[in-house]
Amino acid sequence: MGKFKGLLFLILPFILTGCWDSVELNERHVILELAIDKAPMPDLSKPINERPVYKITYGIPDIGKLSGADSLAENVKTTITTQSPSIATSIDEVETKTQNTITFSHAKALILGEEVLKDKELFQTALDSLLRDMRVGRSITVLATKGSAGELTQADNPQNPIMGMYVMKYFNNKERPVSYAKGQLLGNFTKELEDTGVSTMPIISSNEEGIIEISGAALIKDYEFVAWLDKNEVRGELFVEGKIKGVPIIIDYKDQHLTYMIKEQQSKIHFKENNGKYESTIDLTIKGDITEYLSSENKNIFNGESIKEITKLLEEEINRQASVAVDKSKSLGIDFLGIGLEMYRKEPKQWEIYKSEWNKGAYKDFLIHVDSTVNIQNTGILE
Repeated sequence: MGKFKGLLFLILPFILTGCWDSVELNERHVILELAIDKAPMPDLSKPINERPVYKITYGIPDIGKLSGADSLAENVKTTITTQSPSIATSIDEVETKTQNTITFSHAKALILGEEVLKDKELFQTALDSLLRDMRVGRSITVLATKGSAGELTQADNPQNPIMGMYVMKYFNNKERPVSYAKGQLLGNFTKELEDTGVSTMPIISSNEEGIIEISGAALIKDYEFVAWLDKNEVRGELFVEGKIKGVPIIIDYKDQHLTYMIKEQQSKIHFKENNGKYESTIDLTIKGDITEYLSSENKNIFNGESIKEITKLLEEEINRQASVAVDKSKSLGIDFLGIGLEMYRKEPKQWEIYKSEWNKGAYKDFLIHVDSTVNIQNTGILE
């Protein structure tokens, strides 16, 4: 028995040798971000399979510099830009320009330029190609930018020169306040378009110093660009969806600024009939603390009556901020807040009455109320 065990130990190294034909990491180009733009007007005299319609920029990091102090070093990545008639041919062209194998298994950011978004056919074709090619995962974060996506990814961002890493850390940071941007994954984005015809993706931009900002959203309906939503309209959308967190609300109380910090928030949408008309109410429940206010003997706010007054002012301000998104969606006649989807889930019989006309004017005329309930858990008073 002892001899058998010894023989087994001698054989194991030959059995457990791993994948003999695998490609080593240092022989791969790991794409962390790709930016898709519309190519300049092609030469129509060329055959259609030679006319470039996409201008795609690939960000390839130097794996050896992605750890420790070198993670923010200069020349930490290279970019390869192609102009191709399809995304597949673009990838093929990239692989002819490098000795290493291209992999998208760790891609973190897909950035779409303005001209692609505004070309419905090209935009839809790009999404279809990406979803068919299993090399690009559905969990990649998708963003829009005003202008060129390729130029944005090549900007000198002092915080992190690799855009894919920046985007990943931005949305994976659980301590970050959720205020002006709503994260969006490629798979969720396309599913929302399939289910409701409407979805949004966050806007990413860069200033002259290379500082990156993610706020606002691009509104898409039936794969067609509709409008840019500003950061306040997205904040209202987040309120309606119950996703606001770590956000300060400032009100004027007795001629002085008072700051209330939202710690958590919930949202529920209810439907009812009122005077022969169907309507909905968005009930927001907010919990948080008063974090800034100069109190004195002559201006002491920490009593029952003052707390009631402050609570009412906070509720009015939160109602106003949430209503910004409601008003925007109704002015556009596009239900990007998911009111119709909630009616379908909670009141399916009523939805049968509305669904055929919902996007043809019924949503614009549908009454939507916002009602907030604010809880002040801590006043920050010092005894």
